[in-house]
Amino acid sequence: MSEHPHLRGSTLIDHLIHAVGALAKWLALALVLLQFGIVVSRYIFDTGSVMAQEAVLYLFGALFMLSLADALARNRHVRVDLLFSTMGARGHRRIDAIGTILFLLPLCGFVLYHSWGYVAASWLAREGSREAAGLPGVYLFKTVILIAFFLLILQGAMIFLRCLTGTKSND
Repeated sequence: MSEHPHLRGSTLIDHLIHAVGALAKWLALALVLLQFGIVVSRYIFDTGSVMAQEAVLYLFGALFMLSLADALARNRHVRVDLLFSTMGARGHRRIDAIGTILFLLPLCGFVLYHSWGYVAASWLAREGSREAAGLPGVYLFKTVILIAFFLLILQGAMIFLRCLTGTKSND
């Protein structure tokens, strides 16, 4: 089956989103190992690290944010299936298209619009931790907000186009 003309480049977007999702899985492993190290350090060696504790928070945030588009792409997001489960493929496409246009894309646009200044100010200040022994480069972690919602917009656009053309994901 040939690719629909409106979906050219969708494979590249799919690969990008799935690669970021794979990165998020590695962040989960790093998060678990780091948290384990913090617990061992605290209860066995009676020491602690503000930097390590902040890293856990930022890793969790990055893990969550970078998983959003991949979860949407793989249809692993939360959905109220009351109506959805009683419909066929055409009804599913309609609900997905309407939900994407009315809810997902406006929300992503809102978050990007309101986060841009927040992230830009952090970059201008080269923001670091408020704690003396905390992490430098907090502005890099804040950038994940923009990346995550940009990826959600890309995935939402792919979902909407696939709904219009009646094609399925390359997943």
